[in-house]
Amino acid sequence: MVVKVYGPDFASPKRVLVCLIEKEVEFETVPIDILKGQNKDPEFLKLQPFGVVPVIQDGDYTLFGNFQ
Repeated sequence: MVVKVYGPDFASPKRVLVCLIEKEVEFETVPIDILKGQNKDPEFLKLQPFGVVPVIQDGDYTLFGNFQ
């Protein structure tokens, strides 16, 4: 299964990506345009109820922080 990393293209979650690369975990990035408010879309808020990026999803497990 591929880990999905949600975040903006211009400021990708580099620490997350570096860790995944070091551990040789297969992943894909999902761009979220926070300037257009995609982080406040109802579909994204189902993953991260606070609308904050980054979000890491591995199957049914979703990891996010509350960085407000």
